[in-house]
Amino acid sequence: MRVYFFTVPVLALASSLTVGCGGGSDSPSSASLPNLGLGGLPGVDTSTGGSSPSTAPTGDTTTPPPATTSTGGTSGVTNPFGGAGAGTGPFGTGATTSSSTGGLPGIVTGTGGSSDTGGTSGTGGDTSSSSAGGSTSSGGAGGSTSIGGASGSAGAGTGGDTTMLHGTCCSDGNCLCHGDPPSMPTSMNGPYKTASFPMTTGTVYYPTGVDGPLAAVSICPGFLNTGPEMTSWGPFYASWGIVCVVTNTGALDLPQTRGTELVNAINELKKQNTTSSSPLNGKLVGWYGTSGYSMGGGGTTFASEADPTMKTSVGLAAWGPDGTTDKVPTLFICSDADTVASCTGTNASYAVINAPKMILDIPGESHFNWFSPTDAGFGESGAYALAFQKVFLEKDTRWLPILKTKPATGTTQMSMIQ
Repeated sequence: MRVYFFTVPVLALASSLTVGCGGGSDSPSSASLPNLGLGGLPGVDTSTGGSSPSTAPTGDTTTPPPATTSTGGTSGVTNPFGGAGAGTGPFGTGATTSSSTGGLPGIVTGTGGSSDTGGTSGTGGDTSSSSAGGSTSSGGAGGSTSIGGASGSAGAGTGGDTTMLHGTCCSDGNCLCHGDPPSMPTSMNGPYKTASFPMTTGTVYYPTGVDGPLAAVSICPGFLNTGPEMTSWGPFYASWGIVCVVTNTGALDLPQTRGTELVNAINELKKQNTTSSSPLNGKLVGWYGTSGYSMGGGGTTFASEADPTMKTSVGLAAWGPDGTTDKVPTLFICSDADTVASCTGTNASYAVINAPKMILDIPGESHFNWFSPTDAGFGESGAYALAFQKVFLEKDTRWLPILKTKPATGTTQMSMIQ
C-alpha cells in the first residue's frame, strides 16, 4: 500500500498541518499541528477525519448655574422643573432630587438636570428551577438624577421559572423521571423509540411516545469532524428520554468556536418548544447541557462559561478545555493512554471548576475511541456519561448510586457529588 502525504497551512497557531491516512491527532502544539487522520470509520482508531483534538449610567452631574435675581427683587420662587423626582420599578428606586431655587418669575432660574436612564434590569432567577420557582435577582437600581432633573427609571429584575414538576425520583419533586434506572451502569439503548429531524445547527434526536417534559443536550465532534461522526450519541440519549442535538461544526473550528456552536444549537432547539408544527412543541422543560469530543469536549467548558444556565458539561477526551469561570457540573472522561488529550491534560481545568465535578480515567484507550457510547472501556464512556446527565440534567437521584459505582476497568475521582 502506498501512503501519500501533503502539507497545507492551518491557522496561525501552526507552521503546517500534515495529513495522512489514519492515526491522526487533533492537537496543535506551539510549534506545529500534529498529523491528523482522515481515514477509517467512526469508532475505529482511524475513524473518519481523525478527531479533534451597566451599571446604571449616572445623570448629568453638572452643577447648574445659580439663579439670577434682579436687584432688590422679592424672594425667588421654586423652579417648577426642579421638583423632586422619584422613579420606582419592581426592584429599584430612582434617587430623589433637590429642587433648584429660582429668582422672580421671568428671571433666569437654575437649569434642571438631565433625567437619567434607569438601572440595568437584573437578571432573573434560574429558569430551570421548578418547585421553588427559581431565585429572583434584584432589579437594577434607578438612575440617579442631577439637580432639578427628572427621576431615573428603575430597572426591573426578571422573575424565576414558575414551572411546577411533580417527579417521584427525587425528594422535592423537582426532577424528570423517564423510565426505570438499570441495576448497573449501561451503554445500551433505553426503553424509548426515537425519531429525528434537521435544524440549521444540527440534527435533533428525541424520544417518541413521551409527553414530556424533556431535558436536552447538544453534542459536538472534534477537529476535522463536522458533526455526523457523533451520530450514535443522538439516539442513545433519546432512547433514555433526553433530547440530543448532534451539532454541526466547521472542520477546523477550535474549542472556543465549538463552544459557541454548542450554545447556538441549544438556542435554536429552544424555539422548537413554541413551534406548533414541531414534535417538541411544549415538551421542553428548559434544562439544557452540552457534551463533546476532543476539541468539542474542550468546547463544552467554553459553552458553560458563555451560558452558566447550562446544567451539565460532559467532555470526552477533551482537548483544550478551560474552566476558570465554569460553575456548571462537569464530567471529564479520558484515558492516560491517549497521547493527544490525556487525563493529565484535563486536570488543570478540573481543579478550577467550581461545581460538582468528576473524572473517569479509562485505561488503554486511544484518542479515537469516543465516537460511540459503546466504544471506550467497552461502553463505560457511554454508561457514565448517561448517568451523569440523569443525575445533574434530569435531577433523577435514582441514578446517583449508578454514577458512583466503581468502574470495571477505569478509575474515578469526584468532588461536590453527594
